[in-house]
This record gives sequence, structure tokens and C-alpha cells, in this order.
Amino acid sequence: MEFLRRKIDIVKDADYCLECHCRINYACETPWKREMSYEAYRAEWFSYSSQTAEYLDALQKSMEDARTLAEILETQDGKTIGYFWMTVQSSAESGFSFAEIQEIYVEKACRGQGIARRMYAFAEQHAKSCGAKVLRAGTGCENDASMHLHETLGFAPYRKEYEKVL
Repeated sequence: MEFLRRKIDIVKDADYCLECHCRINYACETPWKREMSYEAYRAEWFSYSSQTAEYLDALQKSMEDARTLAEILETQDGKTIGYFWMTVQSSAESGFSFAEIQEIYVEKACRGQGIARRMYAFAEQHAKSCGAKVLRAGTGCENDASMHLHETLGFAPYRKEYEKVL
């Protein structure tokens, strides 16, 4: 599928980005949290106004850095089919730079058509052009499709995080 990329307009695209962020969070949640339906999860997630505000603030602040990719993916006729957000961070002390894919979302009807792969390839080229030495991405512990995609793209685990329900 052919698609276009355009920079996120934080005002115009806020609702879509928030919806994608919520869907991504749910897909990456721990098994115990995903016992609740997506509808219940979404209602709870959107009820926390500070959470939505913090997300939009982080997205907007990251966009002040020219190295950030924050884009809406659209078909030729303007239909929104996804969203992509990648930041680049550098240490002034060590000089080490890395890019981190914060989020990628492709609408269900458009999955399996190479969109995520092409966005990752573009992100990798962009990260290299920004001096990044590493490209990082994360996913949930049971998000098998995401883990498979990352592995086929040459990613390797570099950290594991653990959680204990109390």
C-alpha cells in the first residue's frame, strides 16, 4: 500500500494521536491489566486528564527537536492509516546518540501491507542521518506480532523489565 507522511499538527491530530496512544498502551499492557476489555481500559485511560495532557505535552515538546519524527500516515486520498513517533537523544558528555521509536500504529485494516516495515526503514535512515548509533523500540510482553516484527527487522532485546502485582 502506498502512503504519504505528514508532520503531526498537534491541534488537528490530537484526538487521533491520543486514540492511537491508548490502543498501543492496551496492546502493550501486562496480562493482568488486559483482563479488562479495551472499552473499559479506554474509558479509564481517558478519564485521567493529566495522563492525556502529559502525553500531548511530551509529543509537542519532542517536536521542537528537528530530529524528531512525529507523523501521520495517510493514503493518497487523505485517509488516515497510522501514526509514527520517534525521538533522538544525545549525551553531551559521552557523545552517544540513540533514536527511540516511541510509538507506531497502523490501522488494523492496513496491517500486513508493509507499512510498519517501511516506516522502520525510513526511521533507521533518519536516525543514522542524525548521528544515532542505535535504534531502540519497545513493546509489551505479550505483543507477539510486534516482537516478531522487531526480530525480523534485526532488533535484539537489550533490557527486560519486571512487574509484580501486589
